[in-house]
Amino acid sequence: MKTRIFTLSKILILSLFLLGLAAVQDAGAQLQKLKLAYVSPSGALATPWIAKEARLFEKNGVDVEMIFIRGASRMIQTLVSGDIDIAHVAANPAVEANLSGADVVVLATALNRPVGFYMMGQPGVKSVEELRGGRVGITQFGSATDLLSRMALRQFKLSPDRDVAIIQLGGIPEIAAGLQAKVVRAGFVSSPLNLDLKELGFNVLVDFGRDLLFPHAPVIVRKATMKQKDQALRGAMRAFAEGIKIYRTQRDFSVKVLEKYTRTSDQKKLVQTYDTYAPFLERIPYVDLKGIENILLEVAPRHPGAKGRKPSEFVEHRYVKELEDSGFFRSLYGERS
Repeated sequence: MKTRIFTLSKILILSLFLLGLAAVQDAGAQLQKLKLAYVSPSGALATPWIAKEARLFEKNGVDVEMIFIRGASRMIQTLVSGDIDIAHVAANPAVEANLSGADVVVLATALNRPVGFYMMGQPGVKSVEELRGGRVGITQFGSATDLLSRMALRQFKLSPDRDVAIIQLGGIPEIAAGLQAKVVRAGFVSSPLNLDLKELGFNVLVDFGRDLLFPHAPVIVRKATMKQKDQALRGAMRAFAEGIKIYRTQRDFSVKVLEKYTRTSDQKKLVQTYDTYAPFLERIPYVDLKGIENILLEVAPRHPGAKGRKPSEFVEHRYVKELEDSGFFRSLYGERS
């Protein structure tokens, strides 16, 4: 009798285990898959990293594959081809792609200012005016580094390409290396690399995050993806918003995530990077349309179709508005109705 009870107990335990395993497998099977690509190992783009490491995507029914794609132009081409679902890159290449006929739109942004973006000069260069006759390093033509560098040069009465040569170096780490090798007189870098260069005596010529409105860390998708994977995008946007909240409020966890994705082990620099971005993160990630307007004004000379276009044509706030209207953000931040 005891043997029979023991056997039945084992069968019951095994059955419960198998049922639990089946439930886990079923839950995994129900997760909707999305591919999200980010363009740089910069703290500006840390929101989806945080959402991934905190398992917020899974919590919201989405299985997100995180991909690193260097170069804004390549990123947008990959998005337009349908090989990725979400691009996490500055808004200007998306605006230009839209002007060229692509069905891409901006859904949200973690940052409405290019916080943590700097034009840094050689130790002997103290001002932007001193760049006349020299070279400035950017990642790629058409990238945020390209657009912002040109805007800065014009602000200081210098003509890009005529007074100052702009050269492509591939990525932010390559720009930092180019500065150290004296390949360029100035270059465009982001945090935490600016901290390394500052220690070596390089000077900050322009801090782009101070005054300029420019969607710096947006979520960009195709309209076709919104139709095909609407529910998955809803879950991803909810996770994105929750990731922003963690980034804003949980320094220790966020710093660990920054360490993993930026591959920087210097804790002092990681904390400084966190402190650079966290205060500027949007509580509700609407895109400031003035930032899109700034992009349209800058790209108009090479995109005649930009004139007359409204900034709102490049943005789709549907998902963020749904979350706000539902009281999601009030609940997320512990506020009463």
